[in-house]
Amino acid sequence: MLTKPIETSDEDLPQGRMLTEEEDREMKENLARRDFGMSLDEFREAWKAGKFDGDKEKHGDVVFLASMLPEYWVE
Repeated sequence: MLTKPIETSDEDLPQGRMLTEEEDREMKENLARRDFGMSLDEFREAWKAGKFDGDKEKHGDVVFLASMLPEYWVE
């Protein structure tokens, strides 16, 4: 059975916006506090020092937050 494709327009799609720098920082700060019980700066230092390397239970959360840090993408 063939079905007719649903036609949509831009008005049908949810509208989004970019976060401000302040909102972006606040979101990351909240994730660090919620998932690791530390500030974003503390998380950054612990991540750089390899303190999460052996924690398989938190691996996905660590990678998720770390990947939002600019230094994650610097070789």
